[in-house]
Amino acid sequence: MKNIFIKLLFFIFFSSTSYACALLQVPIGSTVNSAQNTFDFLSGHNSTVYGEYVTARYNVFAIDYCEGSGLENADLEVLVHENKVVGINLVSSTSEIKNEIYQFVKNRIADPGEKVKNDDWSGSKDLSIGSLKMFYSKVNLRGQTLEIFEITNSEMMKFTTFEEVQDVNG
Repeated sequence: MKNIFIKLLFFIFFSSTSYACALLQVPIGSTVNSAQNTFDFLSGHNSTVYGEYVTARYNVFAIDYCEGSGLENADLEVLVHENKVVGINLVSSTSEIKNEIYQFVKNRIADPGEKVKNDDWSGSKDLSIGSLKMFYSKVNLRGQTLEIFEITNSEMMKFTTFEEVQDVNG
């Protein structure tokens, strides 16, 4: 029985489509020291610069942290508050490339539904599992479609929305 369990775990781990996607392998709440093994741009993070009421938002190309994902036009945002990763977001505002983040979320997380693929759909789909909060959203602003996928958890969510967020180039 133990061998079957180990083989099953091995199969699930190595057949997972998220295996090569580093951005999905950093747990929310990780320290910056731990997360910088995956997100090398965090090596320059200095929490004393931001204080206790500011969340730093690092912006980099998503494809650099998730090869073969189809995220060629998406940005990766890593939100850091008090030396912890409090959120990971994918953002795409390229109107010529439709449903890029939708396809990623459908293939690697959960299917948000066919309806959200429509050009005229806007809103948010809650794909959360337990305390891990995940939201797929699409907003149409001035003829531009903005696709967003947000990952946080119940404990860290307040630092992604209620704090002052300051952009940092990664």
